[in-house]
Formats: sequence, C-alpha cells, structure tokens
Amino acid sequence: MKKLFSVILVFLLLCDHGTIFGQTKFPMKLGLKVAPNIGWMSPGTKGYTSDGARLGGTIGFISDFYFAENYAFSTGMNFQFINGTLNYEEILLIDDDTALVSGEVFRKYNFLYLEIPLMIKMKTKTFGNISFFGQIGFGTGFRLKTTVKEHFEPTTGNPVDQQYDFNNGTTLIRESILIGIGCEYHVDESSRILVGISYSNSLNNVMTGVNYKSKLNEKSQLNFAELNIGFLF
Repeated sequence: MKKLFSVILVFLLLCDHGTIFGQTKFPMKLGLKVAPNIGWMSPGTKGYTSDGARLGGTIGFISDFYFAENYAFSTGMNFQFINGTLNYEEILLIDDDTALVSGEVFRKYNFLYLEIPLMIKMKTKTFGNISFFGQIGFGTGFRLKTTVKEHFEPTTGNPVDQQYDFNNGTTLIRESILIGIGCEYHVDESSRILVGISYSNSLNNVMTGVNYKSKLNEKSQLNFAELNIGFLF
C-alpha cells in the first residue's frame, strides 16, 4: 500500500499540465472542521462480538498544500472522540470478594486520539461556485485517553456496573487508511465551505489486554465513518 501511495504521488507530480516545475505559485489553504462520526469495533478474538456502533465526533484543523492547480497534500490535526462496544465472557474479581466470578461483559469504549493525517487531495475544476474532490492517505492517531463503561452479568449474583480509565488496555498508536469524498463551495476568491464524508479503517489492533477466562490476547480494530463540515480560509 505504501509503494502504491508513492507511485500515485510521483504520477500526480508529473501529470498536471505535463509538469509542475514550470509553474511558480500554488496556494496553501487552512481551515477548521467539525465531524460527527459513527464508530465500531471489529474484534479478532474468539468469543468477542461487537455490540453495535456508537456516535462520536471530531474537531480538526485542515492544511491543504497545493503542489499543482488541482492537487494538494492534505494534512492537519484532529482531536477524535471515537466510541465502540464489545461483548464477551470473562472472569472478574468483584469488589472485595476473594473468589473469581464468571459472567458476560458488556463494555463501552470511549477513545480520545490526536490524529495527524497525510493524504493526497484531488479536485475537479470549478462548476459555478462548486468543486468536487476525493482524497486518500494514511492517518496516525496518538491515544490521549481511553475510558470504559462496563456492565457485568455474573452467572450467579447481582450485576455490576463500573466506569474507569483503560489506557493500560489499549495501544498508544492507531494507524489507519483514510478515504474521503466531498465538495467545496467557493464563497469568494479565498473562502470555501467544505462538506464531505470519509472512512477510517484501522490497520492495527488497538487492544493490549488478555482475557483471563480464555487466556487469549484481546484483539480488535477500531473503525469509523464521519460527516465533515468545515471552512477553508
């Protein structure tokens, strides 16, 4: 995939009007975005299932560096609130009891990442006041915080609900492939309103724990789709 990305980049550098080296100036566009998202977890551990998708959101800063008329490096900085759920069987020590209790865990994960995307953005020419774009690339997310809300249904006894920090059960880094499409409405010569949709597919496992009942390592990807609404200056 990285080799393909490099080939696409070289091709784009050479293809706009034959070459970009004879052209002198291309704009840099900066902006802000908000993006409600829907996140879900894709477990890879036997006996683990996803318990549905959950709503989240992103607040971000956009930087588009144009190296040709309709092609840009798109990067920035995103604070991502991504949520997911897992359901599995486990053995837990409840409160001050000395005996381990078997049961079923329903766990809601709340992730906060600082992501740095690196994408190639490809735009059409302007039709009236609107231009369309597609973009593809990679994202590196740094986990800032993870919390969980857990509901435990024991085989005997009363259910237990608890909430706690879970940084030690998740990886520091989330790598992803990013794909998006959208349009820009040209308000004037420099300002644009951006609307688009994008998909982020996790490339690595985001879990580090062990299931004490099955003795298996916990594995799950964290994916999401989002609606991007932004303003470029």
